[in-house]
Amino acid sequence: MVKKLIYLSLGIVFLAGCFRDQPSLHDQELSIRIFVKYEDQLLKDIPVTLNTNDYNLSAFKDTTNAEGMVVFQNIPFAEYSLHIQGKATIKSYLDSTSTDTIMVTASKILSPGNNESYQDTVYTIVSGTSPGIKINELYTCGPPNKIFYFYDQFFELYNSSEDTVYLDGMVFCRMGTWLESVTYIFQFPGEPLGGTQDYPVPPDSFVVIAQDAFNHKQEVFNGEKSIDLSNADFEFRNSLDYGDYDNPDVPNLENIEEGHTLDFMVGVTGDIILIADGSDLNYVDGIDAESVLDCVEYASSSTHEKDIEDIVDRGFAGVGLIKYSGQSLERISPGFDTNNSTVDFVIIDSPTPGYQHE
Repeated sequence: MVKKLIYLSLGIVFLAGCFRDQPSLHDQELSIRIFVKYEDQLLKDIPVTLNTNDYNLSAFKDTTNAEGMVVFQNIPFAEYSLHIQGKATIKSYLDSTSTDTIMVTASKILSPGNNESYQDTVYTIVSGTSPGIKINELYTCGPPNKIFYFYDQFFELYNSSEDTVYLDGMVFCRMGTWLESVTYIFQFPGEPLGGTQDYPVPPDSFVVIAQDAFNHKQEVFNGEKSIDLSNADFEFRNSLDYGDYDNPDVPNLENIEEGHTLDFMVGVTGDIILIADGSDLNYVDGIDAESVLDCVEYASSSTHEKDIEDIVDRGFAGVGLIKYSGQSLERISPGFDTNNSTVDFVIIDSPTPGYQHE
């Protein structure tokens, strides 16, 4: 509410007010120069917006030039919030002769201090992928040992959304060539798509799915290089594999492929995994792309050819991954997902299952 006080003096009426809006007048001007990048590439034609709460002024808007630079001249001296969001064309990380189109975003507070000019480089991240359940870490290559042991494999999920997500009835798959080819398919307990809600994942939470949920440090030659998965959140279980370990304290993802007799195992340095919402259980003709929540293709060799459709993963993680090294693949930051595993994942020296992030 705007309050007005009316004073009468010498027959003259004066109006004075106490307004919420900041003044529009300023007594000093500022020049701001911003370079916009995605990783090591400067981005042209990217919209940049500046807002300030110091004055009652509209936003300042412009786009980057061919050198990835935008300049705001003679604007009011103030602290500004910068926002970037737009479509960028970048050199492909898979093929230097082609380009990729991505949606980028960034935000930053610009504080000029006592200077009349301000310059900064702002690094964007990719936006546009749906938040929710993401495959955040893959530990597949096995620990350093003398017996080619890789049964300590695990997969870490992360909820990147602002809402609780329920794993009930979702499916976790190992894929062959393209989405039509399902090699393994295991299902979380419960009914999908809200049929039951017994397995919640709060926002910013990790979930670990172990091939076998026990202390693998006891099983290998170099035990300290392996990992204790006895506290995993879930484990894979195939009732047709009579030798498959089953931790009674850990809920199971059960094999639902008829006639399949193996536990959930993937290649130590190359394979394709995905998680889907469970709406498509007819695995014989593959997995519907619309039901896929996340997919990761990984390969240790840079000459690897794509085996999964670009719509679910445009790249592949793990170039340089060494088998039986104890290395793991992890997203650059939790939930960071561009649908291009080449840029989303890095190799880390040792695995960090979800409960170790706490």
